[in-house]
Amino acid sequence: MTRHAIRLALLLWSLPLGALAADLEFRESVPVKPGGTLRIELATGSVEVQTDDSHEVSIEAQAMGWGAGSMRFELSSDGEDAQFMGASRGWFGPLVILPRVRVKVRVPERYSIEVRTGGGSIEIDDLGGTVVAKTSGGRIVLDGAEGPVELTTSGGSIDVDDVRGNLSVRTSGGGIRISDVTGRVEAETSGGPIRVHDVGGPVLARTSGGSISVRFSGAPEGDLETSGGAIEAEFDEKARLNLEAETSGGRVRVEDDLQITGSITSNRVEGRINGGGPTLRLKTSGGNVRVRLR
Repeated sequence: MTRHAIRLALLLWSLPLGALAADLEFRESVPVKPGGTLRIELATGSVEVQTDDSHEVSIEAQAMGWGAGSMRFELSSDGEDAQFMGASRGWFGPLVILPRVRVKVRVPERYSIEVRTGGGSIEIDDLGGTVVAKTSGGRIVLDGAEGPVELTTSGGSIDVDDVRGNLSVRTSGGGIRISDVTGRVEAETSGGPIRVHDVGGPVLARTSGGSISVRFSGAPEGDLETSGGAIEAEFDEKARLNLEAETSGGRVRVEDDLQITGSITSNRVEGRINGGGPTLRLKTSGGNVRVRLR
C-alpha cells in the first residue's frame, strides 16, 4: 500500500461515520406555467418523472449511503421554467465519494424536460412536451411524449412507447425497443438489437452487434444497417418504394406477394415496388435480410 493510500485510509477512519453515511432528504415545490421546461443536472442518480394537473414542479430527492452528506440539492424557478441541481462537494480533494441518489419529479402535463445525470436510470411517463435525457450509465424508459425526443445513454438499454413527433436514441451498450412513433426515428447502438414497431416516418437504424426489425405504419423509408445480425422490414402491401437490400453473409428473402421490378439475386435485391417511391436501404454484414408484408 502506498503512503498516499495509507494516509487516505487513516483519514477515512478518523471521520465520524455519520458524516459519511447520513442520508439526506430534499422536498420542495415551485410554481410554474404550463409550456415551460424543467432542467435537471445531477452528478449522479436515477430520475423518475411523472405529470399531474397542478401548476408547479415538485421534487423529492434522496441521497443515501457513503457520501450522502456531500450532496447539495437546489430547486429554482423564474415563473415559467425551473431548474434542479444535485452536486457533490466531495470529501478528499480529487477523491469524490458519490452516494446513491434517487429523484422523483412531478411537472404539469404540458411541460418539457431536460435531464442530465452522471450515472443512473431515467424514467419519464406521459409528458406533453419535448424531452432531452442523457445519462452516463443506466437504462432510459419513456412512455409518452409530444416530441421531439432525444435520449442518450453511455451504457444501458432504451425503451420507448408513444412519441408524437420525431425521436432520436443512442446507446453505447444495450438494446433499443421503440413502439408507436408518428415521426422520424434515429436509433443507434454499439452493441444490441434494435426493434421498431409502428413508425410513421423514415427510420435510420444502426447497430454494431445485433439484429434490426422495423414495422412501418407509414411510407417505408430509411436506412437499416448492422455489422452482425439479421434485418427484417415490414410494411403495407400498397406501399410504394425503391428497395435496396444486401447481405454479405446470408440471403435476401422477399415475400412472394411483393412485385419487384429490378435486379434480384440470392444476396442482393434492388428494384421498385408498386412503381417506386422513397428509398429503403437494408444492409448487413452477417445475417439474412427479410422483407415482408404487414
